Amino acid sequence: MLHDTSAKRTRWFPGPRPARLTAVLAAAAIAAAACGGSSGGGSGERAQTLIVAENEPPATFDPAQADNSTVDEVVRPAYDTLVKYGAGNKIEPSVATEWKVAPDGKSIDLTLRGDVTFHDGAKLTAADVKYSLDRIKKLKVGVASLISTYESSKVLDDTHLTITMSRAYAPMVAALTRVYILNSKLVESHKGSDDGQKWLATADAGSGPYKLTGYTANQEAKYAQYGKYWGGFSGQAKNVVFRYLPQAATQKSALLAGDIDIAMDIDPNDWASFEGNGGYKVDKADTNVQLYVFFKMKGSPVENKALREAIASAYQYDQHISSILKGAGKKAVGVVPSTMQCFDAATPQPGYDVAKAKSALQAAGLSNVSLTMTYLKATAEMEQAATLFQSDLAKIGVKLKLEAITYPEYVQRLKTNKTTPDLGMIYAFPPNPDPDSVLYQLFDSRFINNGQNNGGYHNPKVDELVEKAQTVTDENERCGLYKQAQTLIAGDVASVNMSNPQYVTVLRKGVEGYAYQPSHHQTVDVYGVKVG
Repeated sequence: MLHDTSAKRTRWFPGPRPARLTAVLAAAAIAAAACGGSSGGGSGERAQTLIVAENEPPATFDPAQADNSTVDEVVRPAYDTLVKYGAGNKIEPSVATEWKVAPDGKSIDLTLRGDVTFHDGAKLTAADVKYSLDRIKKLKVGVASLISTYESSKVLDDTHLTITMSRAYAPMVAALTRVYILNSKLVESHKGSDDGQKWLATADAGSGPYKLTGYTANQEAKYAQYGKYWGGFSGQAKNVVFRYLPQAATQKSALLAGDIDIAMDIDPNDWASFEGNGGYKVDKADTNVQLYVFFKMKGSPVENKALREAIASAYQYDQHISSILKGAGKKAVGVVPSTMQCFDAATPQPGYDVAKAKSALQAAGLSNVSLTMTYLKATAEMEQAATLFQSDLAKIGVKLKLEAITYPEYVQRLKTNKTTPDLGMIYAFPPNPDPDSVLYQLFDSRFINNGQNNGGYHNPKVDELVEKAQTVTDENERCGLYKQAQTLIAGDVASVNMSNPQYVTVLRKGVEGYAYQPSHHQTVDVYGVKVG
């Protein structure tokens, strides 16, 4: 999941939610649709087609870039992984039926299914798995950050191979949930000079339940069932379409007209109008996502811990949840979201306490403090949270200048300590529920200025704990180490942990089986969905 230095915007930030309609207009439109609008069920091909509206198209269909949610979504229907996350954050078999981690944690033995075929009919073998892993390592982009310890693979026969790592790395099995298996011979035949990147940008070399049948840039991607899929079918849609509608109002209109079945980006002000209406379902799911503010830990006034404590105590967390998120989320507790493994509910978390904040400033002899905070343009929660944060800090005498920037600008600013802002509001979208994707990638000092340790946080004990946890295979022992790290980070007040927003999806009645999956944020597992 998490922290690639070349991370795409959608991996880290929810898509923009512009062009809002008022709740009154939305209610009127829905009422009209209920009286005489399209049911969306239709007949013929439309009745057998699942249409999902998204606000942003993918930059490529190359699975190597599936750390990005827009790419992950279009790759999932067409490809298989070795393992996957099931209910309760448990890793389950997929193409791999068994896996065994060596006692030293440096290798994994895998046994594969023998009945998996690619869309051209070729058999999927261990050689294809090796090829897929080696290609990611060679390209050094996207998913490569998740398997950075991958060294090599040894193919034993068609259904057995051993993966070797450069060092013990317990999160590797979790990372394999984002490694999609390529048809090696097909990709090699289109290798060109870039290992097939240009070809895979709009092509399909997978074994998944659906075949990519067409893509119109910035408009839609089309899929059809692969009849020989090893998992079989039991009522799933025969065809799938991802339709790219960047405006929230356009998605709403399309849903009301029955032109789409699932809308991923309905404006929060319109949720209430859909709830309670028999023609639609509003799905609200807990996520691994966290909105937080990092502090520049060196060369800024917030280097002073007392100032960080005051700032963390000045924010109206409850107001954020009720007014900004419309109740669709909860207050964050520490830096690890509550949906993730090894979350420690006992982690100290500041509450809204203006008196405490003022007292902390006074005790430290601080006054007339002026700071600058960056946040991302066109992200509704961030825009409103930044304004509330600015207002709350003014109440304790801290002047906060806001700078709305683009994601490329944000990445550029973080390259040096000199250009890093005093504070920065950011989302983290872990690619899986393993806490390593947060605690190591965001807070280990090796990622200062060359990764996602955005504020330059450095606590040698935290480094020691999270790096040791990577080598431990016993889950209880690992969690113990991670919980110690959470407590230390909280004690250092390394960030203001604002919210864990829910992911809200609006579906047409008759769409069954949809389930949000935290390990694949902002995507739809179309294989699990049926339309009626």
